[in-house]
Amino acid sequence: MSLKKKIKRALHDYTELLFLYPLFWIVQAILQFIFNILYGPSQRDINSKRTLCYDVKINFKCHNIRQNKLEFFLLKYRGTVDPSVIEEDDVVLYDYSPKHFIFTRIRKGVPHWDIEKHPFTVFTSHNHAVQVITMPREIARERLKKREVQDGSNILLLHSIGRCGSTLLANLVYRTQQFHVISEPFAVLRFSAEIAYKSHINPMDSAENLEFIKSMFLLLCKKGDKRYFVKAPVLMTGNLFHLVHKALPQIKELFLHRSISSSLVSFKHIMGPVRFFGTAKVALTRLPLNYRRIWKKVEQSGSHERFSFMMLCQMHPHYVECKAGRNIRAFSFESMIEDKESFARELLSYLEVDEEKALPLALSAFSKDSQLNASFGRRRIGVCSRVLHSERTRKWVRTVAFEMFGIKLREYDLFATNVPNSSNGITSNFRNGSCIVEV
Repeated sequence: MSLKKKIKRALHDYTELLFLYPLFWIVQAILQFIFNILYGPSQRDINSKRTLCYDVKINFKCHNIRQNKLEFFLLKYRGTVDPSVIEEDDVVLYDYSPKHFIFTRIRKGVPHWDIEKHPFTVFTSHNHAVQVITMPREIARERLKKREVQDGSNILLLHSIGRCGSTLLANLVYRTQQFHVISEPFAVLRFSAEIAYKSHINPMDSAENLEFIKSMFLLLCKKGDKRYFVKAPVLMTGNLFHLVHKALPQIKELFLHRSISSSLVSFKHIMGPVRFFGTAKVALTRLPLNYRRIWKKVEQSGSHERFSFMMLCQMHPHYVECKAGRNIRAFSFESMIEDKESFARELLSYLEVDEEKALPLALSAFSKDSQLNASFGRRRIGVCSRVLHSERTRKWVRTVAFEMFGIKLREYDLFATNVPNSSNGITSNFRNGSCIVEV
């Protein structure tokens, strides 16, 4: 890499966090105050328990600083709307507040359902929003009670450790034309991290949390006569393994993993060194209580160790659920790349899709970069110098994985060799007493 490019890259990484962050909040706070005076709803409208609609006048597309918050919009109050508006195809669940579900209306002409053009719902629902709609949770729940399908039987949920081919797999499923694919909705990430952070106060599987999970997924997957494939956001969502099936008993789940070493390299490439370090530090505080207790016992200062630990926490719930008797199929990125056709056939069989019709369509997904149109771009891939894992780091990760989680990692690339219900025929030897804190 040339010196000019290195300087430009370094400036981008640092200014994004150290300069733009405070500057944005100052400017945004001033503008929002002015907009609230000029265009905000009356207090009567706010307290009316009705569905309110706002026009997006200015959209700050600053997802690199913090993703999907209403503060990134400057809104003009439009009025009340009928609650049935949330059933429209161009209205998608965006976020939530303590009392409301928040939706955005996508700009006309933007095929938000086409994940080849718009790979991540988390960005599409923000960057192309023209309206914001807020609905009281009570109204949303009353509407959901009228749904014919409420058990999740039309939903398939993908869990992953991140940077493991999950976007490619989602694209493969999309190309079969049998599923409506929803890729990394922000509300799922936020809620998963929130209940994990508060797990020392309120059990994650409380009735309130399970009711919210049910409402959230039914609002994302609106049509009972469609099949939905939901790709959960990566990192900090592993606790959903324990919860979603309790809220939606008929939901189908699968798990995608990759060697920790390769995923770690990819994460650092896509994030850059500054955000990689910051994410690793902050995300550890959003893990469930039992994993935070483990981290206190094995804590290390390096960002590689922190990120590796987060990925182990993303994998471990799959082991626990399978040990409890649940049949959650696991696939690996390595098996996907090694034999594309066999992988596609096995996946389509698990999805209960006609293989002969869907196989050629599914295989065509391998011919295109599935993240070509991602909002974060491909500029970061291959830019960072290669992450070098010291023998000390690899040994630490292997030891923690086995002694604390019962996960056996291959020495040279930290690939898990005992993943339960694995598609490559490897069976689990999960050690019951290996986790020092019960889940």
